[in-house]
Amino acid sequence: MADASRLNKALWTNITRLKLLTNSDAPVKFILEKSPFDDEEEQQAAATRNEYVVIGRILPESEIYKESAFRIEMKLTLKYPQEPPEVRFLTPVYHPNVETNGKTAK
Repeated sequence: MADASRLNKALWTNITRLKLLTNSDAPVKFILEKSPFDDEEEQQAAATRNEYVVIGRILPESEIYKESAFRIEMKLTLKYPQEPPEVRFLTPVYHPNVETNGKTAK
């Protein structure tokens, strides 16, 4: 259970940082749509699956992609932050580091 509480603290901190990207002058903006902390039932269900899901939209400011918004899904295991999340684009995107199923190339 100590691993889960450590995960919750790290995840809560990082989700709070993501929320701050909405109003900042950062080169990439992020809008959070769904997190494990949205409701208590979802948080308990995620804990039993040993997987947490975060969904949001990235709004890049780069010259090529500045007119776009990309929906992404991040899956985190109980080993987070030692193990990186699995990231998948829900919005179709043409990019050399993104596979056809939306997963980022390793």
